[in-house]
Amino acid sequence: MKTRLFIIVSIMLAALSVNAQNRFEKIAEMEGVTSVYVSPKMFSMMNGSNTGDINIDKVAKKLTGLQILSSENQEASDMLRKEAAFINTKNGYEELLRVKEGNERVFIYMKENKDANEYVLLVDEGKEFTVIILEGKLTVDEVRGIVNQ
Repeated sequence: MKTRLFIIVSIMLAALSVNAQNRFEKIAEMEGVTSVYVSPKMFSMMNGSNTGDINIDKVAKKLTGLQILSSENQEASDMLRKEAAFINTKNGYEELLRVKEGNERVFIYMKENKDANEYVLLVDEGKEFTVIILEGKLTVDEVRGIVNQ
């Protein structure tokens, strides 16, 4: 009985996890949303790039995905903002950075997973809203270097 319950709960949790990933995929198809996805294969094709102190080639090999969603359309921005609300400490994300300047807000969150870490950058400028999701085995210093570039 305990084994069955464990299996059922595991399946439900897996379904919730997939649902969280699909949240942004639905919005990516909306009118007024700019969407970019970079696959692990594309990262593996980057060769010998350096910018400043960061060896992009080394960092790229650690990435398993990059997704960017951005909107200047108020309706689409509101949808992005609503879907991004699940990125919080209650759902296992750790807030790394919070900046507020005027009506602009920037947040960086990290979620540690066994296989890869997930870094989420949220930029809220009122009418405009941007979500950047980096996945991979990156250190905080490597992410900091990317953000500072």
